[in-house]
Amino acid sequence: MVLNSPLIGYVAAAALIVGVGAGWKVRDWQCDAAYAAALEKAEKQRQERQGKIDEISSSYEQQRNQADMVVAGTRQTIREIYRDLPDAPADCAPDARVIGLLQGGVDNANASASSKSGK
Repeated sequence: MVLNSPLIGYVAAAALIVGVGAGWKVRDWQCDAAYAAALEKAEKQRQERQGKIDEISSSYEQQRNQADMVVAGTRQTIREIYRDLPDAPADCAPDARVIGLLQGGVDNANASASSKSGK
């Protein structure tokens, strides 16, 4: 039996195409695996950084709440002074207590900005 040479060429070409296709598919799987590994690593890093961000934001929330309480107390004091005072006189001169309270607030703000205690 004599093999026909065009038939051998076709078989060789088919084997080459199948080999290239299989190699291409294996390489595609390797790239997918590397991509998945990179995604897992990125997710772990994101979770670690999210934990640090959560700690920082919790600290910020606590400090902001403390500052809000201080500001609310000052606002309440100012409201009490104005509520307890009679109507403003016609010349609109502020009460001495109000001037003292506002000046104290300014002094405290300036002292805290320069890192000194106002009291």
